[in-house]
Amino acid sequence: MKKALLLLLTSALLSATGCQREGDEVQPSSYDALALETGHWEWESTAYRTGRRTPVTEGFTRQLVFGADKQIMIQHDRKLNKKTTYALSMGTLPNCPTPTGTVPIISYETDSDLPNNDRKTYSITKSPTSQSLSLTGEDACVDAGAVETYRWVAE
Repeated sequence: MKKALLLLLTSALLSATGCQREGDEVQPSSYDALALETGHWEWESTAYRTGRRTPVTEGFTRQLVFGADKQIMIQHDRKLNKKTTYALSMGTLPNCPTPTGTVPIISYETDSDLPNNDRKTYSITKSPTSQSLSLTGEDACVDAGAVETYRWVAE
């Protein structure tokens, strides 16, 4: 009887605190995987319909450092280029001709050196040896945004 009551209370508590299931983990709905650990996201490429940019083609590296305080630091060659606030949400891509459904959204003012929409979808892919981050500008589906890719570097 005590086990059943404890299970019922735990279930009610999880429901009341707004949790979401991600893989085999139950996490709070405010969970921020971008700012979870100490490290940064190292830029690999930005793809536009007209071409692709990389650290080699642009002559600089780029790092994204997300803070638990909802601040993002955009660095070039490990030096601060821009610091701004970011927000995570769920939303749709209203400009796309094909409905996308609800997707994870990150919003922040991007730097002008690598143009992209300020509102982007994001996804994190994990493998046993690495993590990658993909940021897709909300207008990429209508030839006005970009797809940025990064890899995680722990510090």
